[in-house]
Amino acid sequence: MWNVTGKRALITGAASGIGRELARQLARKGTHLLLVDLQETLLEQIAEECRREKILVETVICDLTEDSAGKQLATIAKERMDGLEILVNNAGVANYGRMDQLTAEQVEQVLQINLMAPLRLSHAMLPLLLANPRSQILNIASMYGYFPTKNCAPYHCSKYGLIGLSLAMRMDYARYGLGVTALCPGFVRTQLFDNMLVPSGADTKEPPRWLSTTADVVARKAIRSIEKNSRLVPVTLLAYLGYYEQPWLAGLLDWIVHWEHKKTHEYTRQATQQPLQFVTLDQIAYKSEDQTEVPTTDYESRFNE
Repeated sequence: MWNVTGKRALITGAASGIGRELARQLARKGTHLLLVDLQETLLEQIAEECRREKILVETVICDLTEDSAGKQLATIAKERMDGLEILVNNAGVANYGRMDQLTAEQVEQVLQINLMAPLRLSHAMLPLLLANPRSQILNIASMYGYFPTKNCAPYHCSKYGLIGLSLAMRMDYARYGLGVTALCPGFVRTQLFDNMLVPSGADTKEPPRWLSTTADVVARKAIRSIEKNSRLVPVTLLAYLGYYEQPWLAGLLDWIVHWEHKKTHEYTRQATQQPLQFVTLDQIAYKSEDQTEVPTTDYESRFNE
């Protein structure tokens, strides 16, 4: 197995949850850290804790939705860490609610943080990672990346995409010593559910504790997957079942939702309450090249010609 002691790692979303626990456990193994987040106070707290392990720890406050974030962090990694062996794309946001209930900004935010940020960051870090004979990218995906559920379409889209990115990059760079792993946890007890994007006025949702695991367990599995260069790693029993039974599970879920009691959507009700307005042909006109209106009959004659 690959030894992470003395290696340099960048972790996004390092101030809380899985990212925070990853920073703590990698520090104990002697991995130097570049920690990235928007929560400055919490980020400095975990940085100070990690510094007690006598390693180099740098922090960066960065908005990963910015197009320039990848290049900015690559420059900082080069200047402050003199390179990089491990990239952990951990930062993420969840949503709960149908697409028509969410705002365009909420949908965009989920895709920007969960998918576009790892894509941009992986691209920007490639020169630093490939400068080493051995390096690793760890993408924190989800069991929601290999089977569908209701009310989470943007989140599903981002995690399906992140798994696809991981597997494709793994194919491209295996011969160059760069491994890529997709870690797919089930439900984890973190602040992800507290910060979930929901429709206006709706409450956030949280899974049952008995179905969930802790960030500590996920971090241990994550580090193990880095050391072994694992391909795709489910975490929690539910994630394992979803992965190994996905050929029939997705079909079963699809069958269930199509056999549910049918409902009339609000948009449909609104449309049926509005009287239909019919337009006759002689009410239609088009504009010619000189912007003058031409009667429909003249248009029809020209068209028929």
